Amino acid sequence: MSDRLEAAQKLAGNIFAMGHGVLTPKVICDHGEGIYLFDHTGKRYIDFSGGPHVVTLGHADPRVIGAMTAQMKKVSYFFRGFWLSEPLLALAERIVKVSPPNLKMCWFCGSGSEATETVIKLAHQYHAERGKPEKYMVIGRWQGYHGMTVAALAVSGHSGRRRRFVPLLHQWPKIGAPLCYRCPHDLKYPGCGIKCARELDELINQVGAQYVSAFIAEPIGGAGTACMVPVPEYYPMIREICDKHDVLFIDDEVICGFGRTGKWFGIEHWGVKPDIITSAKGMTSGYTPMAVVIIDEKIAEVFHEKGAVFLHDFTMAGNPVSAAACLAVLDIIEKENLVEHVARVGEYFFQRGREKLAHHPTVGDIRGKGLLMGIELVRDKETKEPFPPERGAAYRLQQIAMEHGVMGYPTTGVDNGVRGDTLLLSPPFIVTESQIDAAFDLLDDALTDFEKEFL
Repeated sequence: MSDRLEAAQKLAGNIFAMGHGVLTPKVICDHGEGIYLFDHTGKRYIDFSGGPHVVTLGHADPRVIGAMTAQMKKVSYFFRGFWLSEPLLALAERIVKVSPPNLKMCWFCGSGSEATETVIKLAHQYHAERGKPEKYMVIGRWQGYHGMTVAALAVSGHSGRRRRFVPLLHQWPKIGAPLCYRCPHDLKYPGCGIKCARELDELINQVGAQYVSAFIAEPIGGAGTACMVPVPEYYPMIREICDKHDVLFIDDEVICGFGRTGKWFGIEHWGVKPDIITSAKGMTSGYTPMAVVIIDEKIAEVFHEKGAVFLHDFTMAGNPVSAAACLAVLDIIEKENLVEHVARVGEYFFQRGREKLAHHPTVGDIRGKGLLMGIELVRDKETKEPFPPERGAAYRLQQIAMEHGVMGYPTTGVDNGVRGDTLLLSPPFIVTESQIDAAFDLLDDALTDFEKEFL
């Protein structure tokens, strides 16, 4: 062990709960270049997890660094209640231009969890200003995930992340995930009649539409469903149900937003206009924290007509350095046509992924869109039986993959929230076909080693 690593491991004791799940870091991340990360020994890793789902432009892009440095030399922070912020004003205009046409205003914050907290309060106040203060309840989906703060966990359905904090959470109702591979209703598409969407209408009727403020969902699933892509009819039906009951549709684009799926926003694959979008992660490519809530003009008009103030803010929200970083990221995405690139290279990404990995006896399903892929691991391919949770299959595969020089993001609970292991892949947008080939070669070898240990 090197002196540098030994010193770092000693200092790690000063950080509470360092790691992810059962994983604890074993090496130092020294630096990054493009799609690669390098450890303290100089070993190179293909960052096929993107952070997870954060790094869109790759590591150490001098254009983003330059934009942030230039802003820092001018001013790094001021209180937005006292000053206009030119970077933030420019950013809001740019975001509105690429958003669905009904979304006209932005509210900035620092993370996806903060964005979820924001929209829960915003939706309630919107209804209250319209004379319906009893509409407070937000319906989510089982295996949906919207953040780790208390209110965000309450609307999330990720059982593993909720379990220890259930006494703190509002027990708001949820519908099943539209995951065909593990249909919560044991039905088969298309004969199912899209029960997973109709369930929302049934639930709203049961709890009373007069109490329901909003429905929140990820367009393409994240940690809880491993890149689940609902069937074509699903979101148009959800939109119709929300309209029927005067319920806002909140589209959580924290992962999918700003190009990850080959559209600016994932919901555009269904041609549906949400009332609110939340996004974070890739909007600054991880160079600095930032998130945004993008709001339908009908919501803003109610606040304006009533002269109402939205009493909600965060100290670092919309700071000029984060705004400058996001502007630089948007510049690069647009000038280099990276959204179109993601759509194009995403087809190759899935083609090669299935060619290289689908034959493995532990790979039950490969799903997703653009540069967002979920690989579900199973003990038995025919029955879809998952590995026992105590074996930590996804975490072990990530460790083995990292030993081979490629990184994915492990997650669990895809089978009814309590079982099921998956590895998520979301490489930077700049990835090339040859780099995709190299990464899947390494993952192929990693899965072979994994199966020697687990089968």
